[in-house]
Amino acid sequence: KILTRFNLLYAKELILINSRSFDIFKENKFKIDETHIVLLDLNLEHHEGVRLHGHQSSRSIEKHYSHLNKFLQKLSNLYNKKIIICIHPTADLDKTKKYFPNYEVVKYKTRENIYEAFIVLYFVTRAIVDALLLKKRIVSLYSKYNTDSGLPGTSLKESIEYGILRMNIEDEKKIDKDKLLLQLDNCIKNYSNYIKSNIAPDEDNLGYKKIIRIVKERFF
Repeated sequence: KILTRFNLLYAKELILINSRSFDIFKENKFKIDETHIVLLDLNLEHHEGVRLHGHQSSRSIEKHYSHLNKFLQKLSNLYNKKIIICIHPTADLDKTKKYFPNYEVVKYKTRENIYEAFIVLYFVTRAIVDALLLKKRIVSLYSKYNTDSGLPGTSLKESIEYGILRMNIEDEKKIDKDKLLLQLDNCIKNYSNYIKSNIAPDEDNLGYKKIIRIVKERFF
């Protein structure tokens, strides 16, 4: 609104469409299931994080993954589910595999694994949009080794905005299996407003089809 008011916007017109995640969901490109627990891993060496916070020490990175692996094992044992690690496109696959010696680590397969997730765990990623749209059980993870609080698009901001449960991977307290599932299922009720406002605001229309239709109507 500010850019439009002061004539600073490059676009002459803004047209509302549904997101790409919605289009994929509506056209059923992936099987929906609850076969495993998925972690959307945080790339601690991502250039944006390094620019904001500097490089993390090797010891901090080791501590982070030590706590994370213990947390994953706890959930895996609790629900008898396989763990799959989905990494950011900028992350080094071979290097990340060394951090997770007991789990399958994949790259460029995030969306399909979210579709088959029993629970989705994440730190900071826009890929969480698919999990919200599918109304999956979601846990926002944090620790003192990933300082994301107060930054746009972070798990703290998102957990407040979406109503997602937030858990510290350093917490070694026993997790109540049934209580946690109940909490996660209750959190799903909070997704609807965000989906309607940000993922699928244009009713049931496919975004890419609307773009094609408007381009044809105006220019051909």
